[in-house]
Amino acid sequence: MDNQEKRNILPQDLRRVALLLGFSGGAVDVYSHLRFHTLVATQTGNIVLMVAQIAEKQDNFLPRLTSIIVFSIGFVLGIAYKQRAQTPYWRIFAMMLMLIACLVLPFLPSDQLLFKIIALSFGTGLLMLTFTGSKIETVPYTIMMTSGNYRRMLMSWYHYATSAAKNPQDKRDVVNYTIIVLSFMLGALTAAVAYIWLKDLTIWLVALALVLVMIFYAIEIARADHYVKEIKGR
Repeated sequence: MDNQEKRNILPQDLRRVALLLGFSGGAVDVYSHLRFHTLVATQTGNIVLMVAQIAEKQDNFLPRLTSIIVFSIGFVLGIAYKQRAQTPYWRIFAMMLMLIACLVLPFLPSDQLLFKIIALSFGTGLLMLTFTGSKIETVPYTIMMTSGNYRRMLMSWYHYATSAAKNPQDKRDVVNYTIIVLSFMLGALTAAVAYIWLKDLTIWLVALALVLVMIFYAIEIARADHYVKEIKGR
């Protein structure tokens, strides 16, 4: 990929941003499952598990139902916020709620599980909308969950392996999809291992990843603004 192509990649489509978001998705869902027995990003998983609990006549599906509802509210409010955004840095401001939730959660009383689920689910829903439509460089992917990305990875591998002409762009697409799936798995594994010793503090891994996303995104926005001003000044 030459310099011009790199310059044309939007800040939210950077490979390092996608990797950090993939890591966050794996980490936050594993943490939520271990801590609350629910998911806050993979809501289709919540629906399947909740329905299964009803069929098995279990009555502890409230955390999953809460996560689904609050996630949906965060996502819808994110649509309204996105439509009214007045600054190219709007994604950073949208991420702040999720970051604050991750930082504060370990200090909340241990019996406030439902409130913690609400905070994380709302922040995740808002974050998911914030980066909806993003790409990893030039190919679309789903942030913070990996089912769709896994299918795309398999398809891209098959297409590249069976193609007579080994197109460099096809190879890069294969690498990108593979990396995004591996980053999700790494986040999940890291959170699972960290939870053994860190318990509630494990969520700070997600906070760290979000801070890095904000930094990389802000730097690229500033560079883009500088580049636009440079062109206009010629």
